[in-house]
Order: sequence, then structure tokens, then C-alpha cells
Amino acid sequence: MIEKELNCDVHGKQPFGLLCEHLAKNLFSHVPIGFHEHDEEDLGRPDAWCNHCEANWDKTETDEDRDNWFINCNFKIICAVCWDEAERLNKE
Repeated sequence: MIEKELNCDVHGKQPFGLLCEHLAKNLFSHVPIGFHEHDEEDLGRPDAWCNHCEANWDKTETDEDRDNWFINCNFKIICAVCWDEAERLNKE
């Protein structure tokens, strides 16, 4: 069975999503860096990434490129409340 929630140190038990490492770190710096999200959601929130990762996505051409992009984004598992905060801080 796949877990659909995690226990956030700040918000307790929550659904979750993935943020690129830049957006995850941005929860502390609060400097807007853009916000892009996948149009599908299989957990609590869809995967999301910053402008830098979006620019790198635009350079992908093959499935291998896209796999490497995902790895290089170094996605972090974040609770839904933290994910929502990242969206609020970075959406243009």
C-alpha cells in the first residue's frame, strides 16, 4: 500500500507533493523564483518546479533527457501545506 500522507514537523499529518530542491529551499529564503506544476496530481499535490528547472525542461529532447531532468531537479517530498506556501511565494 502506498502512503498518501506524511508527518510534517510543522503541520502534522498531511497529504504531500514534490517540489524541486530550489522551491523547497525557497521556503526559507522567500525570494520568488517562479512556480510551474505538472497538470496531473497523483498524491496530495502535483509535482512543481522553479523557473531554472523549467528552462532546463525546455532543453530536453529525449526520454533519457527527461529522466535526467527529473533526477537533476532533486525533488523533495513536502507536505501539502508547505507546498501551498511555496506556490503562494513563487507563483507569478
